[in-house]
Amino acid sequence: MASVEMEVIGGSKNFWLYSKADGYDLTHPPTPASPRIYPRIPLETTTGQIAIDPSKTALVVIDLQNYFLSPLLGRPSQSVGFEIIDKLLKYAIPACRKAGMPIVWLGWGLSQQDLDDMPPAIVKGFAADTNFEGPKKVGPLGSNIGPLEQEDGTMIEGGLVLMKDQWNSKFYPSLAEKAEPQDIWIYKNRLSGFWGGTGIEDGLKSRGIRTLLFSGANEDQCVAGSLQDAFTKGWDCLLLSDGTGTTSPEFAKQGVEYNAAGGWGFLLTCKQVADGVDNMQAQPDASG
Repeated sequence: MASVEMEVIGGSKNFWLYSKADGYDLTHPPTPASPRIYPRIPLETTTGQIAIDPSKTALVVIDLQNYFLSPLLGRPSQSVGFEIIDKLLKYAIPACRKAGMPIVWLGWGLSQQDLDDMPPAIVKGFAADTNFEGPKKVGPLGSNIGPLEQEDGTMIEGGLVLMKDQWNSKFYPSLAEKAEPQDIWIYKNRLSGFWGGTGIEDGLKSRGIRTLLFSGANEDQCVAGSLQDAFTKGWDCLLLSDGTGTTSPEFAKQGVEYNAAGGWGFLLTCKQVADGVDNMQAQPDASG
């Protein structure tokens, strides 16, 4: 079979390969002339086919924490956050486990120093949160939520708002129970998790991660902020359209996805990730 001529997209240290027949190769071989990397996962996106290396890929789950989701805090029992969780649990997370791709659990987890350094605009933004229902009042960042009554009548401490190691800053239970030892846990102190010395860049580089699948909430805020910073710093960015969502107007989601597909990287669904993993290509038999 004649070899397919591949176009190099990028610089000498960070590049993709492209052919009209096969689309974009995001597997990051040592050189453009190196043999193709296997195993490889073929993925259909809104702009065509790509291929990724599972050993260099991670799923990033952003801000799906009790503070943003739990009905114990007056959050709606049916919300976009739970729709996201359903897609992640059904498709994206099992696919990542099957392919050996780790999960980056990226969520708010503040220290007192973070509070002291917090810009007023961020404080104002949290104070404007109107997505609580019922009489439960939740104060500003760092304030004490107090005791909360669970469905079985037992009480838990809600903890300090979005401070590290508090109940409210833990990932929602149905997600947290899917965590495994090889996963990466990152506390962030701004909307973007790639800002402010979170350690995420060192954590990813130490694993050889080059490609990121972005999920979580809100899509136009913390997800988009993290994705744009990661894109600027050289990671491959794939946005999961049904693995993200927002409480903002629909046009906010549309704007993020337009840019994710057209400029920042690629746009696809959680099921397309699962389908790609099911069709993961192993090393061809050299004897054939």
